[in-house]
Amino acid sequence: MAQACYLHVPFCRHICAYCDFTRCGYHETLADKWVSAVVKEIQEKLQAPLKTMYIGGGTPSALSYEQLNVLLTALDPYIQECEEYTMEANIESFSEDKIALCYHHGINRISLGVQTLQPKLLKIIERKHTKEEVLSKIKEIKKNGIDNISIDLIYGLPEQTMTMWKEDLEEIVTNFPIEHISLYALTIEEHSKFGRMGVKNIDPEVEEDMYAFAQDYLPKHGFYQYEISNFSKQGKESKHNCMYWKYEDFYGIGCGASGKEQHVRYDNTKNIHTYITQGSVANCITLNKEDEMFELIMMNLRLKKGMDLNHFKELFQVDFEEKYASVLQKQIEKGMLAISDGYIKATEKGYPLLNDILIDFME
Repeated sequence: MAQACYLHVPFCRHICAYCDFTRCGYHETLADKWVSAVVKEIQEKLQAPLKTMYIGGGTPSALSYEQLNVLLTALDPYIQECEEYTMEANIESFSEDKIALCYHHGINRISLGVQTLQPKLLKIIERKHTKEEVLSKIKEIKKNGIDNISIDLIYGLPEQTMTMWKEDLEEIVTNFPIEHISLYALTIEEHSKFGRMGVKNIDPEVEEDMYAFAQDYLPKHGFYQYEISNFSKQGKESKHNCMYWKYEDFYGIGCGASGKEQHVRYDNTKNIHTYITQGSVANCITLNKEDEMFELIMMNLRLKKGMDLNHFKELFQVDFEEKYASVLQKQIEKGMLAISDGYIKATEKGYPLLNDILIDFME
């Protein structure tokens, strides 16, 4: 039985230029119908108790106070033993009454979509907040009792310089009372506004330098790297995301959500009208042993500590070092992978090239 759940809220009050996630503009009547449909799916699919619950999007805070209350009330029976209960929010739509509502329903972690603090870059990516508003919102969330806050940042944005990137990281670690930082390289998707405009990525070497700077700088200021994109203070790692990376089963709720249960991976319909009228209508794939072995490798090598070789053997009754002997010999000789203390992990040299390493395991 799955002990984690991801619930996708598809609505946004504004569509950002870089975004290609399953999302749509907020309309009250449509959102009311979606809430009714998602409550039905919650009641049909979930089983208590959950260890982690994550409400993402889209923008969950785009829902009205009343809609958010209905949604969170429907989740109440399943989260009584939750160790971590996260909701994503944007600065401009996460009003103080919604913050208090989240606290009342047991949410103990907020993930804020900040992306950058630079006025010029905020305008380019069409985000509406300012640096001052981000800091004010963080303090407001803390004042209302939620003391575990993560922020998302993007590097490789159009016209972003290394100086801008350093300024943002220095400002955040010095003045922002947060516990977790997620860093994502800009990916220009075909169907995003950037994609339609023909916006190009910045110089790959500059992007690599930005990531390398963060890897060096953040641990020196209290945020240790525990996963390829994630840095946290001690004990504040994302427990929900660790469930993914450890290849635990999880429920997927809402249109556009994905889940994995009992060797079956599924993707709910991305069409909100289909979801409202017909339910989740999931596209399912039954995973065979080879699929699952590769997915475990893929997820665990993202972790800084790597993959537990005994755990792999317990799950699949396969000796990892024997099965992948040729890949290991090649990647260890190249200095990309290392085995120590019962774990296989990417080296400092191999970590930025993880996708290339994984291709060898696929073949």
